[in-house]
Amino acid sequence: MAESMAMSPWMALAWLWLLMTVISLVSGVVMALVCWGVGASLSEVRFHLGPPLLTVRLRGVKWSFGFLNTGASVTFEPLGIRRDGTDDNSFLRLALPLRLIALASTVAGMLLLAVACLSPERGLAAFTSGFEQVVNVFLARERVVSFFALLRTEGFVPALGVLSAKLAALNLLPLPPLTGYMLLRELWLAVWRPQIRSNSVPAWGMTLVLLLFLGWGYGLYEGLANPNSKEPGLSTMLQEAKRLIGTAADP
Repeated sequence: MAESMAMSPWMALAWLWLLMTVISLVSGVVMALVCWGVGASLSEVRFHLGPPLLTVRLRGVKWSFGFLNTGASVTFEPLGIRRDGTDDNSFLRLALPLRLIALASTVAGMLLLAVACLSPERGLAAFTSGFEQVVNVFLARERVVSFFALLRTEGFVPALGVLSAKLAALNLLPLPPLTGYMLLRELWLAVWRPQIRSNSVPAWGMTLVLLLFLGWGYGLYEGLANPNSKEPGLSTMLQEAKRLIGTAADP
C-alpha cells in the first residue's frame, strides 16, 4: 500500500478538479467518436459547464474548454426545421438504436476509463455499487472522506477509476437531464410517437437533481474541511473506503 500523503483542503480540491477534467476529456472524446461512428455530425463538443476559456476548431467542429469541467456534452449539426415546426438535427435523423448508442456514449466513456484504471472486475464493481451510493446523500460526507483516504494512499489512477465509475452510475439515473432519463425518453417517444417532440426538461426532475447535488455539495464541503481525517484511525477509514467503494480499493 502506498504511503499516505498529507493534503490541504485546497490541494484536495485541486486534485478533485484534475480528476474531473480527465473524466470530462475522456468521456467527451468517446462521445464525439461514437456520434461520428453512428453517422451523427456535430457542430460543437463541450468539456465544461459555464463560459468557455478556450475554443478550437478541428474537423469542422468547435471544441470548447472551460474551468468548470464537471461534464461533457455535444451539439448536433442543425438541419433546418421539421414538419411539426421543431428544429431538426443529425441526431433526430438516426434510427432509434443508433440514437440510444449515441446517448449512452458518455456513460460508456466513463465506464471504459474506470475499467482501464481499475481492471474490468474492480471497475464494474465500483460502477454497480455506485447507484445506491450516489443517491444516499446522508452518507455523502463519510464517502467523500473515504474517497480522499483512497486518493492519499492508493494514488491518482485508482481514484480516477473510482470517481469515473461513480459518475457513470450517476448519469444512468432516470432523472432529467441525466443520460438515464434521456434513454427512457427516447424509448417513450419511439413507442407513443407524439405529434410534437418537446425538448423541455421537466421541473420535477431538475428539482430532484438539484437536491441530489446540494446533498453532495454539502458532503464535499464537509469532506474538504478535513481531507486528512484519520478518525477513527486511518486503517479503519481505509476499511470503510473498501466497503463503500466496492472492491476498487483492494491491493
